[in-house]
Amino acid sequence: MRMLSVIKKALIMQVRDYWALLLTVSAAPFFVFIYYAMTSGGSTTYSVHCYFEDPVKAGNYKEQLINNLKGVTYSNGKNTLDITLTEDTVASKQLIKDRKADVLLVIPEGFSDSLKSGTAPGFLVFGEASNPKYSIGLIFTITGIEALVKQFSGKKPLYTFREKFMGNSEAKTEFEVYVPGIFVFSIIMLILSASLIFIRDVEDRTMLRLKISRMTVFDYLLGNTLVQWAVGIISFAMTYILAIMLGFTSQGSVWLVLLVCSVTILSIIAISLILVAFCKSAGMVMILGNFPLFILMFFSGAMIPLPRNEIIAGFALNDLLPPTHAVVALNKIFTYGAGISDISYELAMLLILTLVYFACGIVLFKKSHLEAA
Repeated sequence: MRMLSVIKKALIMQVRDYWALLLTVSAAPFFVFIYYAMTSGGSTTYSVHCYFEDPVKAGNYKEQLINNLKGVTYSNGKNTLDITLTEDTVASKQLIKDRKADVLLVIPEGFSDSLKSGTAPGFLVFGEASNPKYSIGLIFTITGIEALVKQFSGKKPLYTFREKFMGNSEAKTEFEVYVPGIFVFSIIMLILSASLIFIRDVEDRTMLRLKISRMTVFDYLLGNTLVQWAVGIISFAMTYILAIMLGFTSQGSVWLVLLVCSVTILSIIAISLILVAFCKSAGMVMILGNFPLFILMFFSGAMIPLPRNEIIAGFALNDLLPPTHAVVALNKIFTYGAGISDISYELAMLLILTLVYFACGIVLFKKSHLEAA
């Protein structure tokens, strides 16, 4: 009987703390749904651009190679490679820099002659060694090449290929490959700090006193935004300096890095405003805040690479998350020494998303807390 009383009491307390209960039972199903939406419910497809130096001389062998590459599939029959024939290697290399393509396969003029004579054809491969998708995409590409060459020759080696890594990606250590994601993560963590500073003014009724003082919405939001921006810069600076001390190197300007991070910090503060609009206490912020925190952390590419399943040409679901563009911009700066013109698209997207999220956050926050006060 005593045990039943304990069970009854525990159930009542659990139901009373329904937000924690909701997080516990819904978190995993929620992220299953989000991951399904991000990946279109399938397996990762690797983008390979193929360039034939002499497409006319390659003749039928060209079609055979493309068909073999397209024939590399997962066990469920889904293609592992998204093959694009290109005549512009410069454009393909730019897509690799933008993380919108993974491998550039260059087929030399002597390709068809090698197959006819039964000798090993040579290939040239371009990619970014710091992109995990490059290595896997290259493995699947080699599988398709082998399937074709075996039809003409059983001699070893079946093929030869040279890799040309872009930027300074070849010289990067494993530590340097993964540290940039932590830089972005240090900014994403600001979502909790920024949310709490807003919600505490609601909890302790400071919002009411500030409203009586004829404070404007602009004054309130700008003051808190500047403080949180400073916190974010300090957090990032500490992370960046420690990484440099431990051996991290960057090819680009530290001031450009700070510019990207500054805009990203503002976007996170804007998302915090939206979060706070749906919360009434710090406890709710700590519970509900886990959802946007994990979405930004895992689905922006900050911690793990994700496939780009584009809704329309050039735009994927991931692009709705500001850190997605910060990851690409920082990678260009660190790996290629990019200048401001090279990351203009990423900066523009960061600014647009920041303004959109701020507009939504201000409207929701004003309606739920300022007007309510």
